[in-house]
Amino acid sequence: MSDAPALVYLEADDEVITVVRRVRQADARRVVLVAPGRSRATSSVVALRLLAAVAEEAGVRIEVVGDALTRSLAAEAGLGTYASVDDARNSVLASPGETISRRASIHVVRGGAEDDTATVPAVAAASPEPIDEATQLRPVPVAARPSPAARRPSRRAFPVGAVLALLGALMLGIGVAGAIVLPAATIVVSPLGEPIGPVEYEIEVPDPERIAGTVEGTATVTATGTYPIQVAATGTVVLFNWTSSPVAVAAGTFVAAGAQAFATQADVVVPRGTLTSEGTIAAGDIAVGVAAAALGPDANVPAGAIDTVVDQGVDQQLRGFPENPESRVMNPEATSGGVDTTGPEITQADVEAAVAALRADLDARLADALGSSSGTVTADADAAAEPAIEGLDDLAGTRDQAEAQIAGTLAYDRLSAERTEVIDRAEGRLADDETVLPAG
Repeated sequence: MSDAPALVYLEADDEVITVVRRVRQADARRVVLVAPGRSRATSSVVALRLLAAVAEEAGVRIEVVGDALTRSLAAEAGLGTYASVDDARNSVLASPGETISRRASIHVVRGGAEDDTATVPAVAAASPEPIDEATQLRPVPVAARPSPAARRPSRRAFPVGAVLALLGALMLGIGVAGAIVLPAATIVVSPLGEPIGPVEYEIEVPDPERIAGTVEGTATVTATGTYPIQVAATGTVVLFNWTSSPVAVAAGTFVAAGAQAFATQADVVVPRGTLTSEGTIAAGDIAVGVAAAALGPDANVPAGAIDTVVDQGVDQQLRGFPENPESRVMNPEATSGGVDTTGPEITQADVEAAVAALRADLDARLADALGSSSGTVTADADAAAEPAIEGLDDLAGTRDQAEAQIAGTLAYDRLSAERTEVIDRAEGRLADDETVLPAG
């Protein structure tokens, strides 16, 4: 549920049942009702109290934006009020932002300043390690050391002829040792091959074997989707008239059992009351059907639970005298039929999964019908047939059905020949085909 306020703009003819539905659909913890100058849903304290009770039950806070009269009625019903939409929006405090620490960078320039700049006091930023002036590197001129005088080694004269003779003998010895120790090398010349193919040929086999038939299969479609089932409770109430004049009650007039509101379903005229011989008034009465304002089972209330006419004008006409304590409405039987649940629904994905399973089943049955093909080569006599599948019409979207069956058939017509015969004919075609040989 959203924390942002949801604005619900009311129309002049909006009833309480409409507002209740829109509040439930707002999906927010705070709902602001923006009322026009006059709205039926906000024209009485009783209606606003009913909205407040519904909001409290749903864990929602309802507030009202309207004129002075509407705000007065809403305040009496215990609802928050605002003069404008901006006031309603600004009443929500903004969460404090995240504190961002700031640090000032200090740049120290050594040496004299080239221009006159006013000094600015700065707060020294924390440094991970203190600067040690003793460890700073500074270039220091170093005098080059003169290199020591190179000592000239003493030379001893050798005879040149003796050196050449020694080198020649050494090279001859290395050559003889290599000829004795190193193994002999063999050079192999291999022809360079170039692959050919694959090359496709259409091989004609005389008198092939023909295999034809049809395989059948079935598959189950399992519903994985759901759809909401939401129904308002219905029932019958009896209206009582304690006055001497008939009272017209329009369809849509609200009666209530606690926080559960019900709307009348037809226009009725409640007969006037009559004076009895004992001097008391026997109320005129009439029965009329009602439907709950809210969907779901909470409006399934027991007999006698509906005891309030929400519309104050109608209630005053039926009561006659303010001191009259007698009931103006009651339900002789319990209301029923309120439901808020879900039911199964077959989705398009469910249908596609079942079709894929059916195709796989038909392919497996076809393989069984054709038998082993290890020693044969098969081909379709004509274009391969597509499976014929029944039971798919309007299947996606079907409700209140957990499973459904689909069936399919697959016709086949194959030509078969011995594999060795086909290979022999293909090799013969390749040997006679000069176009596949590489140039040169």
